[in-house]
Amino acid sequence: MRRAPALLSLLLVACASAPPAPAPAAPTALEIAPPAPASSASSAPPVAVAPVASASISAEPVAPPAPIVKAPAPPPPIPVGTAVLHIGDSFAVAGFAQALRPHMAALGVRYEVRAETSSFTTTWAGKMDLLVSNTQPDLVIVNLGANEFSNTDPPAHAPAVRRIVKAIGNRPCVWVSPPSWRKDTGITQVIRQNSAPCRFFDSDALVKTPIPRQSDKIHPSEAGGAIWAEVFWSWLNDERAPADAGAVKVSPWRLRPAPPEEHRAPPLLPAPRGDSPR
Repeated sequence: MRRAPALLSLLLVACASAPPAPAPAAPTALEIAPPAPASSASSAPPVAVAPVASASISAEPVAPPAPIVKAPAPPPPIPVGTAVLHIGDSFAVAGFAQALRPHMAALGVRYEVRAETSSFTTTWAGKMDLLVSNTQPDLVIVNLGANEFSNTDPPAHAPAVRRIVKAIGNRPCVWVSPPSWRKDTGITQVIRQNSAPCRFFDSDALVKTPIPRQSDKIHPSEAGGAIWAEVFWSWLNDERAPADAGAVKVSPWRLRPAPPEEHRAPPLLPAPRGDSPR
């Protein structure tokens, strides 16, 4: 039993006399082993990396710049002293010319109204050459056709319409149709188709407000004539041509060319029945 301590002493002496184990040499740069892969239990979740935008830009059609629209030139001012000749039948002086006169006076216009009751296109056809020569108008307004609403042969009056227009020559002119009070047998269409190069003012189409009539239910009343005239005056100023004639001397009342449909006759429209104007 006493041999155990001696054996323990021998073991301790042997361990003390054994040489120490050499320390592991530090690895060189070429000998560094790659890190061991981490275990799935301790690996961090992957970090999402946003894709780098491509340097190329998709080619999309680019709209061309909008063209610069040049505003139309305004019409020339009306100088003091121009002459306007206004011919017609009783409709011309049924509030129409009366309402136009203040506008003409404000511009310093020499406004000459020649109206005859119970007159026709055929009545005026033989007078126009001398009348135009005597007045030398810068603008001519024609109010004819009302007494021919019930004419049985409207095309027979086409030569008279053309003769009136020819006498006016190359002056600006407007033929104003009478506002209907009954069905027209065709004189308005005849005038429309034969009045070029004069402009044609279609009273039935352009005057939207009902025109009050006199007691005969035919002629416009003073208020009705004023309604008619104000629409015409506004149209006349809107249709004046711009001041772009260059060195060519033209009337300051020069009008724009008529659109193709202006002298193209539309279907006849019915109107309230009435008697013939005086």
